[in-house]
Amino acid sequence: MTTATTSGRDWSQVKKPQSGGDRAEIVRIKLDKETTKVRIIGNVLPRYVRWVTTNEGKKHPLECLSFDRDTEEFTNARDPFKEIDEAIYNEKPQFSYVVNVIDRADGKLKLMDIKTTVFKQIVDYARDPDYGSPADPENGYDITIKREKTGPLPQNVKYSVMPGRNSTPLTTSERTMEAFNLDSIFKRSTYEEQKEWLWKNTAYFTEESVDDLKSTETMEDI
Repeated sequence: MTTATTSGRDWSQVKKPQSGGDRAEIVRIKLDKETTKVRIIGNVLPRYVRWVTTNEGKKHPLECLSFDRDTEEFTNARDPFKEIDEAIYNEKPQFSYVVNVIDRADGKLKLMDIKTTVFKQIVDYARDPDYGSPADPENGYDITIKREKTGPLPQNVKYSVMPGRNSTPLTTSERTMEAFNLDSIFKRSTYEEQKEWLWKNTAYFTEESVDDLKSTETMEDI
């Protein structure tokens, strides 16, 4: 029996970051304790997102379409944010990789949004022949993430990763857990869908610019 197939990329091939789901309940693990112990299940989903402010003043994440999930590189792909005046919006997309994990505190399957510093350390272990992929069903291992306050501000936090001393094969019940379908939960929107959403929910685009978009779509369909 093997672990359920998940989407994303294998840990041995994933790169370090550059300078709605099928399940009824999605639970995210929080790295708010001094130590958090998890077992990674399956592949990691590479993403970069932009946090935009809606007309209601709320922050909403939109995936950066210029970032290619497969190559983990920024490209010249069509992206509505390239059409926004920098005086209106000039924030760079943020690292937002995600993975399935078993929370060793309660044995439940959860999603983990990986911190950049945590991710880099996991990749180092995954590429080290003495450790290998932490997500391997037979030879994988638990990882413990330590959280250390380094100052008074919320962002003054240091994270360090410690791999388990021994491999921890997944149990029969763990192998049959239904992992969250990452591609389904974090479905990648198209250029047209994202631009229309921005027009309806923010002040980044005018109605005329969306009308031009629709006119272009109509011509392309002919």
